[in-house]
Amino acid sequence: MTLAIDQDISVQLDASRTLWLTEISRQTFHDQGLESLESDDGLFIALEDITNGTFEVLAKAASARCGFDLLNLLAFQMRPRAV
Repeated sequence: MTLAIDQDISVQLDASRTLWLTEISRQTFHDQGLESLESDDGLFIALEDITNGTFEVLAKAASARCGFDLLNLLAFQMRPRAV
């Protein structure tokens, strides 16, 4: 079963980091050694850092709804806090 969404969903954490709920390419799947996730089908949570030029897959979503909830949870935890 393939999960899909009409468009990628993102949450900007700060000036250089963005969390994405998105599909990934087969090349990204293999480049990041994600074979333990069994398949490149479905939705993934990824962290893009434009300062460091990285795109790191953090998790695979069990469903679109779970992915959306996980994206929000991670965004809340990863956003810089005012001191």
